[in-house]
Amino acid sequence: MSNYFNFSSDRIDIFLLLLDSSTSMDDDVGNVRKGLEMFRESFNGFYLANSIVVSVCYFNDDFYAGEFRPVMEMDTRYSTDGKTALNYALVKAGEYLNTYVREVVKRTGVTPKVTLVCFSDGHPCGDRMYTSDGQDAIKKMNYSGVTTAFAAFGGEINAQYGKDMGFMATIDVTNREDLLNFLGVELSNSCKEQSQSLKALGANFFSQAVEKSQSQEYSQTTAQALEDNSWIDEI
Repeated sequence: MSNYFNFSSDRIDIFLLLLDSSTSMDDDVGNVRKGLEMFRESFNGFYLANSIVVSVCYFNDDFYAGEFRPVMEMDTRYSTDGKTALNYALVKAGEYLNTYVREVVKRTGVTPKVTLVCFSDGHPCGDRMYTSDGQDAIKKMNYSGVTTAFAAFGGEINAQYGKDMGFMATIDVTNREDLLNFLGVELSNSCKEQSQSLKALGANFFSQAVEKSQSQEYSQTTAQALEDNSWIDEI
């Protein structure tokens, strides 16, 4: 059931998970698959599940868009190859997400809460676009009302990279052994909290995974982004 539109309520939440699938993730393939399965199963019986869609997208040398599906039917396949075209992936993911959101609004008349979570264990390598391209893509999503979140995995990259790129919320998952818990429990809890909140969590998206006092404070730009729904006027 691809690119789902038959939501059961007018509280629609759209999540795009953008996962690094470069060769540096080779040893983590099994845990990513299991973590995604745990994430999916954690929504079993969740009262808003039928109004939550998830697209699991991947990037290495290229960007691979996953279909938007009900969370209980989300795709958990994962494999690795190639380098880390992170900036290119952010640009393409932003375009893909925008197209789907506009179609949801057109079909339902509902303004959804929209979240992009990017997960990477390394800096761009073999990227066909520049850092400025990735930053512009994030800025555009922020201003269109998307909650942008970045999870830095392992020891080669950290949350500061995500902050410098302009993501609203960032988190470090330094210990690779924590991957299952992060995907299957902490990320799941953050997505549930987002879906239950009347307003997008923004910089507090990872508040279920870290103490709120450690969360990135709202900047003037972020606050403006959360109030700006200008993308609806473009439909």
